Amino acid sequence: MTRPFGVVMVSLHTSPLAQPGQGDAGGMNVYVRQLAITLAAAGHPVWVLTRRDRTGQRVEDLTVPDVPGAARARVVPVPAGPAADVPKEELPRWVDDFAAAAPGALTAAGGCHGDDCRWVVHSHYWLSGLAGMAVAGDLNAPIVHTMHTMAAVKNARDARSSESEEREAAEQQIAAAADLLVANTPAERDELRGHYGADPARIRVVPPGVDTSVFHPDGGAHWPGRPDGLKVLFAGRIQGHKGPQVAIRAAGLVNRRASGVPPVQLHLTGAHSGADELDLPALVSAAGLEGQCADSGPVSAQELAEVYRAADVVVVPSFSESFGLVALEAQACGTPVLAHRVGGLAYAVADGETGRLVDGLDPETWAQELERIVADLPAWRRMGQAAARRAGTFGWDAMAAHMSEAYEVLSADR
Repeated sequence: MTRPFGVVMVSLHTSPLAQPGQGDAGGMNVYVRQLAITLAAAGHPVWVLTRRDRTGQRVEDLTVPDVPGAARARVVPVPAGPAADVPKEELPRWVDDFAAAAPGALTAAGGCHGDDCRWVVHSHYWLSGLAGMAVAGDLNAPIVHTMHTMAAVKNARDARSSESEEREAAEQQIAAAADLLVANTPAERDELRGHYGADPARIRVVPPGVDTSVFHPDGGAHWPGRPDGLKVLFAGRIQGHKGPQVAIRAAGLVNRRASGVPPVQLHLTGAHSGADELDLPALVSAAGLEGQCADSGPVSAQELAEVYRAADVVVVPSFSESFGLVALEAQACGTPVLAHRVGGLAYAVADGETGRLVDGLDPETWAQELERIVADLPAWRRMGQAAARRAGTFGWDAMAAHMSEAYEVLSADR
C-alpha cells in the first residue's frame, strides 16, 4: 500500500490567515493559503507551520472545497519567541527555536510521523527556508523552497533597500541545499541562477494563480474615492519598495499640468509595513494632490475585487516583484494595469494588450503614461476584456497540479 503523502508548508514570519496589505502580509500569504487549499482539495493533507503570535494561538483549519477525496489544510502555530507581533527584522534569532518546536507542534496537530507517511516540506521566504531545512531533516523529507523575494535582487534594484548580508548568505545556502527551487517566472529562474548560482536542473517555473471565483469582471463595483476623473488605484503595502510615492508624484504632475478639473483621482488601499515607512500626508502635500488622493486600510478579497472593477487603472510601480499578484487580480476583474517593467510584472502584464509596462520609475515617465490614458480612455478600457481573458489562464488548480507532480517525484525518491 502507498504510504500517505503529506505536505508541510513553512511560513515562519506570516500566517496565511493574515490580512494581505497589512503588516508583513501580502501576495505570499495569498499564495500559501491558496496553494494549501487547492492541494488539500486534490487529496493531499497540508499543514502550514507559522510562528505563534498574538492572533494565532491555536490550530485552525482553512476552508477546503467540499469535494470527494478532499483532505484537511491546517494552520499550526509554532512557539518561537514571544506570542506577540515581532518585527520581521528581529525574527532570525527565533529560527532555531521554531525548527526545534515544529515537529512537536506538527504531531500535536494530527500530522503523521515515522514510517507511516511520506512528507514533502515546502518553505516560503528565507526565514522559513532556514527553518524548513531543519524540519525536513527531522522528517527525512525533501525540501522545496520558494524565495518570493530575494535580497540580492532588492538591493540591486532599489537604492533604498538595505537587505542584510545575513539574508543574502542564507538565500545562497538555501539555493544550494534545496531539492527543488520554485520560481514564479522565467525571469526569477534567471535571477536564482545569476545571483545565487542555483543549479538549473533543480529549478522549476510554476506561475501562481488567481482566484477567479472572487476576481472576475462580473460583479459589484465600488470606488472609495471621489468619482470624477481618471480613477487610479494603488493596492498593496505602503512601503517605499512597493512604489506608492511614484504613483503620488506622477498623479501630482498630471494634475498640475492640466487645465480645469484635475484629471486624476488616486486611491491607495493598504497599510504601512516594515521599517521603510512613508509619510503619506507629506508626499501628497508635496505633490499638490490634496483633495485628489485618499487612502484606506486593507480590505477583504471580495471588497478589493469591487474596487478593482471600479478603477480605470491599477498601478504597480514596485522596484521589484517576483510576480505581482495585484496585477493579476486587477486584470482578472477586467481592469488594465500600468506596471513597472521588472521581474514577474513583465510576465504578468501583456504590454499593449492587457495594460502597459513602464521602463523605470521616474515619476515624469509615469505621468506621461497616465496622460496618454486620459487622452484616449476608451482605447485603454478596451484592453479590459483581454486582461480578464489572460488572467483567467492563471489558475490555482493548474499551479497545484504542477506542484503535486513535483512533490510526488521528490517524495518517491526517499
